[in-house]
Amino acid sequence: MKRFLAILILFACPGPSAGADGASDDAPRIRVAISRNVPSLKLRTASQIYAQEVKSGQKYMLLENASYEVKASGKWITVAGQELISPIKLLASDGQERIRLGGNLYKGDILLRATPEGGLDIIEYLSLEEYLYGVLPSEMSPDWPLEALKAQAVASRTYAMKFINPARDYDITNGVEMQVYNGTNKINSRIMEAVNSTRGEVLKYKGKLITAFFHACCGGHTASVKSAWGEDVIKPLYGVPDPFCTTSRHYRWEFFLSSADLLKAIQAQGSTALRIKSMKIHQKDRSGRAVSFRFTTDKDSMVIKTTDLRKRFGTFEFRSTFITRISPVKGGYELAGRGWGHGVGMCQEGAKFMAYKGRTYKKILRHYYPSAAIIDYE
Repeated sequence: MKRFLAILILFACPGPSAGADGASDDAPRIRVAISRNVPSLKLRTASQIYAQEVKSGQKYMLLENASYEVKASGKWITVAGQELISPIKLLASDGQERIRLGGNLYKGDILLRATPEGGLDIIEYLSLEEYLYGVLPSEMSPDWPLEALKAQAVASRTYAMKFINPARDYDITNGVEMQVYNGTNKINSRIMEAVNSTRGEVLKYKGKLITAFFHACCGGHTASVKSAWGEDVIKPLYGVPDPFCTTSRHYRWEFFLSSADLLKAIQAQGSTALRIKSMKIHQKDRSGRAVSFRFTTDKDSMVIKTTDLRKRFGTFEFRSTFITRISPVKGGYELAGRGWGHGVGMCQEGAKFMAYKGRTYKKILRHYYPSAAIIDYE
């Protein structure tokens, strides 16, 4: 089989430094886990790239506009048939978007590490402000009002900085478990303006960074961090009334849960029940969200956390813990609720409406994170 001309060329001359990411600023740097323990990756170069063995410092040049399949085996990472000692860095020779992984383009330097399971960890190194360019259009529509985008920029910057920790292999992941980041794909002038005009601004309470959580829609009242995850509550994350998201299409929702699926859920938690007699809210928090449900069965009664049920049945349809009605119907129960997401911190739909009404990003942030100071991180 004829090998595609995507070879590695040994390159002895000095290449870019291992920390270069094309950014000219002195912003903090962040390491983003793009993928973890993937079996292989398909790499597409948009410009000239250097593959550097971190341990030896040896550099190899990858061709511009070429495709490579990268795999790991033991302590080795194979690129175009050449075995390199893990870990390796992919370093760019210019400051443009230059590495395509899957369908996304990335501007920072990429670290590839072989995992004990035989896969690859893919970690991007870049400046915090460059990172935010990729976060904003993934977490909030670029078409939304600029003041809402600015509020998101400050919240996302604060959230990211809270997790920067040199002692770990990476600082933050790129998925919904933290905040979504998809490289440079959707960056436009409005996104850059939102980030640049709030450059360096973060939220602090009593001199410390807060964990600036945010979510799609709160449904009328944001939740406290304690009721959501049991964490110690501080005033900025205590929860506030929110009349601003009522016009959102996510404000109200309904979801059907079959008796058979619910029975499997309570059996998975140790019940020997064969039939569910009733389902009711057992406990609510101060925002009105259901903390837990009580199921009465043919055997006994059982209390299950609402968050456990959301994880089991999926957060796309079971949109929040803000349950307003439970109705027995044929074959199961119909739940009605409000909002979408965990409900802690800034309600993005509310922020959008506040911005449409002329509120500045600082007023938006002060509403959702009361008593938090908006200051420079430096």
